[in-house]
Amino acid sequence: MVVFATCNAAVSFSQAEIPQAIAAQIRADTECRDFDAEHMKSARQTAQLSDHHTLYLLPCFTGAYNIVYRAYVLDKRYPNEVEPSIFAAFSDEMGWYGQDQLINASFDTITRTLTAFEKGRGLGDCGSVPSYRWNEYGWRMISYRHWGKCDGSRMPDDWPVIYRFKQQARPQ
Repeated sequence: MVVFATCNAAVSFSQAEIPQAIAAQIRADTECRDFDAEHMKSARQTAQLSDHHTLYLLPCFTGAYNIVYRAYVLDKRYPNEVEPSIFAAFSDEMGWYGQDQLINASFDTITRTLTAFEKGRGLGDCGSVPSYRWNEYGWRMISYRHWGKCDGSRMPDDWPVIYRFKQQARPQ
């Protein structure tokens, strides 16, 4: 079963807790036109990824059935060096590509997994469900479900997994 949100999600936080370097960057991003909107403040999430790294999952704008997020990872050793994280994504038209946004994103603190539910339309019968895990140096894709046909034939639990990370045994 695909889980899109859990009770173990990252905690919400106030605007005052967003580091200045991240707040300045997201406010300068013309795509993030809804960042300061009152209805978006409760969608902000943060989580400690390691001793040095903190995730800031920040909503940028909304559509009819999606909230688009930017994910920033702040390394406290370099507080002024922040950029939005880049994630692998897939579409039938483009194949694999990189993007700096996630749709309907949530971070589960128990599994340490960042998941998105990228609906192709409100019914949720097409789109993508990518999952990523933090690895001290960046995000590793764990799995990617995708169904590009908005025809009512499949719901997210039935979308094919087009990528799954396979842990390789290390040589002794």
